[in-house]
Amino acid sequence: MNGLLLTVKQKFRQHIIIPLTESYSPVREAALGCAVGMFLGMTPTVGIQMWMVFMAWVFAKYVFRARFDLMIGTAMVWLSNPITVGPLYYGFLVTGAWFFHLMGLGEVTMTYTAFNEKLGAITGDPVMSTIDKFLAGVRFLIVDLGYPMVIGSLFWAVPLSIASYFVTARYLRAYRVKKANELGLSYEEWKEKFERSA
Repeated sequence: MNGLLLTVKQKFRQHIIIPLTESYSPVREAALGCAVGMFLGMTPTVGIQMWMVFMAWVFAKYVFRARFDLMIGTAMVWLSNPITVGPLYYGFLVTGAWFFHLMGLGEVTMTYTAFNEKLGAITGDPVMSTIDKFLAGVRFLIVDLGYPMVIGSLFWAVPLSIASYFVTARYLRAYRVKKANELGLSYEEWKEKFERSA
């Protein structure tokens, strides 16, 4: 168990923390990249999330003339990965089912065991190609489970993306102030010397 926790911690540092701390984007762009990545990472779209971040980046840059850090956005979708996808997606389903029940729109029931077995059967099928597994997974998550899964994911994606913006901005600014102090610079001097201009 300790080995698994150490591996998870190392992967989290490698895929999330290092891209954030090694970025020289302005804090606002880095925080926005984190928020976009968090939002898309918390939707039932595993397999295409990185492409969705890229498309959001293109759309933001060329339509809205806004920028966010593409690498940080891409890194954030790694929170939704083969290890976390089962619990996350089941949580989305339960949240969506609760919402549908609350609104009187019907009942959605599926145990975690049944959900995990079905998802595991799709991903672990030795006969299916990767594209067939992807399509079968999409069909199961979006078509078979339908709107409760998608609606449930929004209950997580929206607040987590908003919170991640502010947490990232605060953390990254403090980290950069510390780096500036280590170099004997003020934060403004550090920004002028190292931060990529917008």
